[in-house]
Amino acid sequence: MKPTQLIGVLAAILVLGTTVAGAQEPFDKKKMASQMRRNQEELRNYSWESKIVFEVNDKTRRVDHYTVRYVMGGMLERMQINSKVEKEPLRGPDGKKLKKKQLEAAREFAMGVKKQVDAYLNPLFAEKIVAMATVTTADGLHTLRSRDVVTPGDAVEVTFSEATKLPKTMKVATTTDGSPAGLEIEFGSIDYGPNYSAHSITTSNWQGIKLTIITENSNYEAQRR
Repeated sequence: MKPTQLIGVLAAILVLGTTVAGAQEPFDKKKMASQMRRNQEELRNYSWESKIVFEVNDKTRRVDHYTVRYVMGGMLERMQINSKVEKEPLRGPDGKKLKKKQLEAAREFAMGVKKQVDAYLNPLFAEKIVAMATVTTADGLHTLRSRDVVTPGDAVEVTFSEATKLPKTMKVATTTDGSPAGLEIEFGSIDYGPNYSAHSITTSNWQGIKLTIITENSNYEAQRR
């Protein structure tokens, strides 16, 4: 073989080797669906802290801090640490000041929406979201899109890192009592532990009033059994 031919062969081998080494494994939906379920089940062995901000028409009305954990039966237990309530009056779409009872009713509605959309992180539904999704890959992300997961007509989008196969974001679009409701999540990771919803935004609309709940979770600790 001539030197020029040998150089060409070596170059081809080098390129092929680099391509193989740099290639990412395909997204295995069945494997990742089971992993999502196990991840959410494992989170039930932890306690953590939550900061919950309640906004009305983009204005902060209340900030609550809780310690949170799961108890027997998979029920979520919240212990309030402190709370701050804004007393400045707000006006509704008709220009009239919202009464205290109206604000309380709005918050109750928003918390009901939050409970509804948080169900998408239930181990069963988390697994279903991945198992039934269509998958596209671009820019280092696997993007999964599912419909009719919890309620008819809902839409869910989850992104995973192509390199680590860890979830990065989730978006949910659904309805409550005929009004649009949504959830956006940014995931974090516990060292040597599961992934969790680090920052989430729940949106809804009550009698023409925009309601937003912003949740930040942190300080995860494994519970002693």
